[in-house]
Amino acid sequence: MIRVNGSRLTLAISAMAIGFMGLLFVQPRLAYADEGSSAGQVNATPMIESITDTLAFISWTTKTPGGTILHYAVVHYGKDPNHLDLTVESPTRINPGHSEMVFRVRMDDLEPGTTYYYKVSSKQANGISDPATSAVSQFTTQPTNRMSAKK
Repeated sequence: MIRVNGSRLTLAISAMAIGFMGLLFVQPRLAYADEGSSAGQVNATPMIESITDTLAFISWTTKTPGGTILHYAVVHYGKDPNHLDLTVESPTRINPGHSEMVFRVRMDDLEPGTTYYYKVSSKQANGISDPATSAVSQFTTQPTNRMSAKK
């Protein structure tokens, strides 16, 4: 347990390596949009579920947003933190009976051994943005997998 400015922040980390592919699972504290939140307010904490040489899975949990049942998890990313000009979206359906919602995105076609910067958000099927978003974070893909390079 770590105390940060008098607050408790719990971070559970477990790592697992499978062959040449390393997986890292990090569970951050729950981040959600407060009732007074406005679109673009930083209050979502993404986690990297796994990274290989060419793909990454990112997820985050927020308070269940209102609006349409169909939502899209959105990740804006790029190689420069000031130019997140690439976007990936993943459809998901909300369950109004649950108070929290997990968003998850798969990022494909990444370059091996490259640092990417990203931020997450979500939107309704009609294009209206949900209030929760994140600050810019980063990850680095693994170097080229020698096994896949021989194929």
